Amino acid sequence: EALVARGGRDCRGVAEKTIPGAGLNSDGLRNFFGRFGFSDEEVVALMGGHTIGRFSSLLGVPKECLRNLGDRWLECLPLGERLPFTKDPDSFTNSYYKYLLLWYDRSITPGDAHFLPSDVVIVVDDAFRRHVQAFADDEKLFFRTFEKAYTRLVSIGA
Repeated sequence: EALVARGGRDCRGVAEKTIPGAGLNSDGLRNFFGRFGFSDEEVVALMGGHTIGRFSSLLGVPKECLRNLGDRWLECLPLGERLPFTKDPDSFTNSYYKYLLLWYDRSITPGDAHFLPSDVVIVVDDAFRRHVQAFADDEKLFFRTFEKAYTRLVSIGA
């Protein structure tokens, strides 16, 4: 797991998997997607895939499972609540970016959106945030950029 400290150092900037870890910081996201030549704008567009779908949280996971996570933590995930990233997890829109900005401004309504640490990174990092703002303001720009980046991601087999 990329979040495990190795030799006493923080590894949130280390990208070692085929999908980015949920806890990567801005350096980690850039390193992960940089291996494939993606720009900051394309990274933020690809993160917009979180507009749809849900993720497995640790909410509802029995304490016994959490105490013994170690290398078997994946066994606990099916026991956790499935949370949507946005209020409408079945529609592909630019709402993900709008909710991130509401979160950043501390004006989000609890329950409207659920984020992973790697989601929050793109709104607290100044260079990433300008793309979050652009995609929140212009859904067509998000769609165009996402289509281009996703097509490239799939074509390289990542």
